[in-house]
Amino acid sequence: MSNFETVIGLEVHTQLNTESKIFCSCPTEFQSPPNTNICPVCCGYPGVLPVFNIKALKLALRVSLALNCKINPSIYFERKNYFYPDLPKNYQISQYKMPLGYNGALLLPSGKKIRINRVHLEEDAGKLIHKEDYSLVDLNRTGTPLLEIVSEPDLSDASQAFDYLTYLKLILQYIRASDCDMEKGSLRCDANISLRPKGQKELGTKVELKNMNTFKGVRVALEYEAKRQAHVLKNNQKINQETRLWDPAKLKTAIMRTKEEAHDYRYFPEPDLLNITVGDDLIKAESSNLGELPLAKSKRFLDDYGISGKELDIYISNINLADFFEEVVKIYTKVKEVSNFLLGPFLEQINNNKEGFSAVKIEAENFSKIVKYFSQGRLNNLTAKKVLSLSIFTNEDIDEIIDREKLTQVSNEDELLAFVSEAIKENPKAISEFNEGKQQAIQFLVGQVMRKTKGKANPKLARQMLEKTIKGGSV
Repeated sequence: MSNFETVIGLEVHTQLNTESKIFCSCPTEFQSPPNTNICPVCCGYPGVLPVFNIKALKLALRVSLALNCKINPSIYFERKNYFYPDLPKNYQISQYKMPLGYNGALLLPSGKKIRINRVHLEEDAGKLIHKEDYSLVDLNRTGTPLLEIVSEPDLSDASQAFDYLTYLKLILQYIRASDCDMEKGSLRCDANISLRPKGQKELGTKVELKNMNTFKGVRVALEYEAKRQAHVLKNNQKINQETRLWDPAKLKTAIMRTKEEAHDYRYFPEPDLLNITVGDDLIKAESSNLGELPLAKSKRFLDDYGISGKELDIYISNINLADFFEEVVKIYTKVKEVSNFLLGPFLEQINNNKEGFSAVKIEAENFSKIVKYFSQGRLNNLTAKKVLSLSIFTNEDIDEIIDREKLTQVSNEDELLAFVSEAIKENPKAISEFNEGKQQAIQFLVGQVMRKTKGKANPKLARQMLEKTIKGGSV
């Protein structure tokens, strides 16, 4: 590898956040039963006419502007002809000669500038479900609006490719163009990779990689393919221009087909759709919808809230969490207390829910009560977590939960004394160990008090009372 330079370009397909498909009114819901979100238009029946979804254009324009692209004032669609079982029309309506955006650039947090070749709209194909000796076709996804973002070959290793994908995904989420859920197929990536001798300007023969379902998968696949190509070149063999599939089980690539060229697809203008004018008013409107991008938010969180390091990375990587944080601190202004509870118990609850943040129902005002009551000592760590678990996906009133479940923290010495006495009487071994200087013994006794009070005792007060009682020699 030391004698070669790696050159990588990425082609990212992202599903746009529209409620209906790009050329018909069928819904774009993900979990519908197979072949239920279809109609004669997206199934390619003879004689049907596509009708363009203007929201897809607006979102695509927003992405193009976020990537600093030049905008073509007039665009048109073309037919990309190829044959595959999940492509009912035997062609895909796409863009080739006149993409919406071109000559853009994405500046990574590292300072690396990645040029964007083009950003164009197209419709998605269907999905094949492979069985042992046959395959099923689900056309629900057919006609879903896709945006293809093609970078220039400016990436020099797999780690840069990973960073590019991570930051591009953030931008798409920040501007609300796509949910970028790779499990749903909302974000997919193909990679073009070639090697050339160090110092050579001319690019080597590129190989396209497919079937990479995670960003980590992209990185590992690129690392493998770079080593494979280096081995081929060192043995004075030729790299073939081809498409290879990544096998995540075997951790290797395998040839799929020789690479098609543009003329193989026989592009020609889509006769059933008119040219589309992208006016200055539309460009201005979508420019105003860009909002705050990740790098700007990162700087503001550092300046306004003093959040940095790993905590800042977590907020910037999850715009929903960052937005919720800001809603809460408007109500309860103690930033550190809010952040500790959000990045701790709150995030733990979300990560344990398969629907993630989309399942969260609790509102900022309700959540702020939990943090406030915890800070005031009305709730301890255990009861605060329980209140959160009962409200985070329901938004049930916090005060009602506390009253119903009797979760108010016991912070009265008279109330705690009986439980402290019982814990001491029942655990003479722990008392001896504490007197011998073993601090973990006192933690055990605090745990016994917490158990007896069903988690409602003030643990700090319980510890103080235990130490005082043991050292005083009385119960």
